[in-house]
This record gives sequence, C-alpha cells and structure tokens, in this order.
Amino acid sequence: MRRSEPSIARRLLLVTGLGSLLMALAVAVAAMLAVDEEVDELLDDTLRAAATQLAPLLLQREVEPSPPPSGEQRFAWAWYDSAHRLVSRSGGAAPEWLPQPPREGFHSSAHWRLYDMNQADRGTLRVAQTRAERTEARREVAEFALLAALGVTLLGLPLLAWRAQQELRPLRRLAAQLQRFDAAHADPRELGTLLGQPRRAELRPVLQALQGISDRLGERLAFEREFSAQAAHLLRTPLAGMEAQLAVAMKEHPGLARLSRVRQASQRLQALVLALLRLFRSDSPLRRELLDARELLAGLPLGDLQLQDGEPCPLEADAELLAAALLNLVDNAQRHGARRLWLTQDQAQSLRLRDDGGGMDEAQRAQLRERLRQGAAAGGLGLRLAQLVAEAHRGSLHLPECSEGFEVELRL
Repeated sequence: MRRSEPSIARRLLLVTGLGSLLMALAVAVAAMLAVDEEVDELLDDTLRAAATQLAPLLLQREVEPSPPPSGEQRFAWAWYDSAHRLVSRSGGAAPEWLPQPPREGFHSSAHWRLYDMNQADRGTLRVAQTRAERTEARREVAEFALLAALGVTLLGLPLLAWRAQQELRPLRRLAAQLQRFDAAHADPRELGTLLGQPRRAELRPVLQALQGISDRLGERLAFEREFSAQAAHLLRTPLAGMEAQLAVAMKEHPGLARLSRVRQASQRLQALVLALLRLFRSDSPLRRELLDARELLAGLPLGDLQLQDGEPCPLEADAELLAAALLNLVDNAQRHGARRLWLTQDQAQSLRLRDDGGGMDEAQRAQLRERLRQGAAAGGLGLRLAQLVAEAHRGSLHLPECSEGFEVELRL
C-alpha cells in the first residue's frame, strides 16, 4: 500500500501545537517556582499577624486549654511564661512541638510551621500552622497554573490550525493554477503571466524557477514544432517518389518478389515516419474517425504474417496513428518468429492483438509491464510507440496474460 506524503499543514500544526504546549508547561513551572516563595512569605505574614492579634487577648485573661477540635487541624497556639513553662494552649496544639523551648521568630518541626513572639517578662506566644496546609496551598497554585496553561493551549490549537491553513492557501492556489495550465496546447512561456506575482516571499524563488523551466521548454517546443513541420514536408515528397518508382518497377517486372518486399517496406516506412512526426508534434490535433481496425490492419504491409479471420472491430481513432501503432506491433511479432495474427475486440474502444511468436514467461512480462509503466523503451521502441499512440487517444496499453505467443491490448 502506498504511503501518503507528509502534509505541511499537519506537520506545522503538530510542531506549533507541541511547541505551544511545551512553552505553556514551561511558563506554568516557572510560575509555580515563583509563587512557591510568595506563598511561604504570605503564610508567614499570616502567622505573624495572627500572633499580633492573639497576644493582647491572651494577656487580658487566663485562657484555659480548649478541647481538641473535630476534623483536620490547621492552626494552633500555645502560651509560655518567662521560665518557658507551658501556661496555656489551644485544643489542637500538637504534643510534639509543645516541649520545644520557645525562641523568637520562625522555625519548623516535622509537621508544623512555628512562629514565637516574645512578650518581654510576660512570656512567649507561639502560633503554628500545619505544613500540610502549606503543601495544599502550593498544590492548588500549581494545579491552577497547569490547568490555565493547558486551557490556553487547547483553546489556541484551533486558531493555530486555521492560521496554518490560511498561510498555506498561496501554495494551494499555485497548485490549482498549474493544474489549469494546458501545457499540451498553450505556450509554456505564458506560464509566468498566468501565475502572476508571488503572494509570499518564499514563493518567489519557486515562481522564478518555474518561469525559467517554462521558458526553456517553450523554446524547445517551438523548435520541435518547426522541425517536425519541415521534416514532414521534406520527407513526404521523396517517400512518395520512392513509392511511385517502385510501383512502376513492379509493373515492368511483375514476377520479381524482391521488388514487392521493397515496396511493402517503403509503404511501412512512409506510414511510420509520417505518423511519428504527427505523434511528436505537440500542436498536432487528434483526428478521430469511425473505422474498422481489422480492415485497417489487413491493408497494412504485413509481410509473411497472416491475419486470421474474425469479426469487424469498429472504433473511433486516428487512422494514421493507429496504423503506426499496429505496424510497430507487427514488426515486434515478426522479430519474435510469429506467423499468424489474431485481432479481437472485447469491448468498445479496445483492441487485442495476439501472435503465435515465442512469447515470454510471467517474470519477463512483469518486468516489461514495469518498464512500460516507467515510460522506458521496453526492449525496443515498438511497444513504447504503441503506448504513446494509445495515450494520445487518452487511453492505455496493457499486456494481458497469454499462455501461448504474445498479446497486447490497446484501449483507445
């Protein structure tokens, strides 16, 4: 199965999408690192403010320990006298940090963040917040930053896809203009006028290269048209003269077989040369007409080959070009030792020509098909020229399976 070509739009969207996602994640990580420090400072300021507000209240009256609160404990306090003895505490004060001697400022235990405020000879107030509360605050900040980054990225992907498609529109427009250009009938040098000025700076070298190729191609086609027209004119007269002289010679010497073979070769040469000149002239129109391919083949110089009887094979084709194709196939059959030809028609605008020559095995036939598919002169020009005639009719040449001899199918 043939793999599809990579798409510029998909690759551009993939690169920009992944790039945006990585940038958003990097921004989120940077925000988390910056906010982590601010969260600690903010929560420490909260502890200091709580101690400042709570100390006057505790000094005014003696406060008895309150029972431990239900649920998760987040905040607690304890009061020490000047001898560092515990005087009072809240119900949620944890035993593991109460025995620690109070000291001015912030410090930490395994599960708490502590702040001690010295009240001169009145004692020391200790307030504390669980470290789990701080961890939860950091996690929430990180989650919000990450979700915001992902949200912005996901919302921006459709915009990126739309923008990528918009930026690739000049390429699609260029492809459409090239497809509309009829290189078979128009002058290739007019391609630059059709394409116009580039809409993007990146397309300028592409258009310049196309213009250079089309200019050279136009010059070559102009030369070939002039050459083929002159060659057809110059060759037609001597070939016709040869045919006339051979006809006279055969009347004077009717029993000379060699003259008959020379005349047949001359007729084949004339038909082939004129047909091939027409085939390779790019401005030569195809002249389709209704004809009987069997009758056309029977009228060609077949040499020692015998065309077997069969049904008529009507189709619409250019008689001159079809005759050239059949003559090339006849030459191939003769070179491979054939003696008989069969011409059949399975469907409209289709011909099958089979001979009883040496033929070939399946491996050789597969190799021949591949070379024809590549446009190579597969073992000679005969099949290739017949293929060109079929393609000039917008058809094709095929090599069907054949147990004996060799068979060619022309679809016109």
